[in-house]
Amino acid sequence: MSDSIKVVARVVITPGKEEVFEKNAVALCAATRLEEGCLSYHLFRNPAQTGVYVFVEDWASHQIWQHHMDGEALRIFNARLPAGTIANIEIHPLLPVA
Repeated sequence: MSDSIKVVARVVITPGKEEVFEKNAVALCAATRLEEGCLSYHLFRNPAQTGVYVFVEDWASHQIWQHHMDGEALRIFNARLPAGTIANIEIHPLLPVA
């Protein structure tokens, strides 16, 4: 079995802050895709729910993903977002079953 993991992160943005979130999230995606062990990293917008976004990630290992979570790209992203931009976030690291 592969050591790779998928990660799904559902992010709810405070109304009116979607534009600033998207601008910074696009930069985060570009930086993250350059990280060692990042197999894919994409952001999607829910067209039926304003302000709901989902990151879908594929990492070579849990350890590499954890390094990303503690890494520079996310630190920069979080520092650039105005306070209160993210209303809620759920992060789900997923291991394959079948």
